[in-house]
Amino acid sequence: MPILLKPRAWGAHALLLVALAVSVAAGLWQYDTYSNDRADAARSLVNADPVALSSLMGGDSPFPGESIGQPVTLTGTWLPAGTVYVSGQFHDKVRGYWVVTPVVIGKSAIPVVRGWSAKPSAPAPTTSPVTVTGWLEPSEAQGEADANPHDDIITSMRIPSITQHVDVDLYSAYVVARSTTDAAESGLVRLGPTHHPDVSGFTGLRNLLYALQWWVFGILALYIWWRWCQEQLHPGEGEGEDDPAAPADQDEKVPSSP
Repeated sequence: MPILLKPRAWGAHALLLVALAVSVAAGLWQYDTYSNDRADAARSLVNADPVALSSLMGGDSPFPGESIGQPVTLTGTWLPAGTVYVSGQFHDKVRGYWVVTPVVIGKSAIPVVRGWSAKPSAPAPTTSPVTVTGWLEPSEAQGEADANPHDDIITSMRIPSITQHVDVDLYSAYVVARSTTDAAESGLVRLGPTHHPDVSGFTGLRNLLYALQWWVFGILALYIWWRWCQEQLHPGEGEGEDDPAAPADQDEKVPSSP
């Protein structure tokens, strides 16, 4: 029987398995805590008090990348003629449309996702001033090809696709409405932010380092076990090598003097 399979070696193997199980499980637990902390922080940012849209960007400003998912508030006037419907959007596994209407603010307008509808239709918004509170989002990349670019249905929240339906300059962003002062919005299903805000890189960092520490411990335990196996398989290897400083053989006879 190989020496590593003999009963006297079972204890070492069992100790390795316990060490690996503990290090992997503890590392996963710490990593899960790290992920949950970051998710909680992102949810806190999503539900934070909104700031004025004008404090983040203007009509001609590039999108502020650090403000993805930032709660904002804005006041303007709906542009009902610019309403479009974004196809291929799901709610409770039902395929439908986002209802998007620009809100004119000064000389520019920002598209606002008013809500979800099962059909490409929605109550017309009022022409009175409206205050919108929602989440600031960047323009999406190119989506599916639009089979009919002349209708009011588009395939993605891509700002250039919306510009073809309005005669006013658009912001380089859009807002997903959380609430509005327009009663006509009550017939639509409210949506959440499409992108969550970025949280600080230090959020949950301690738990991530603990996870890495546990996994390194597991690797170290595996290395120690491997070294022990090598010593069992090759006992005394490297010992007894010729050493020029070693004393002469005690049994060697010393020639007698004349």
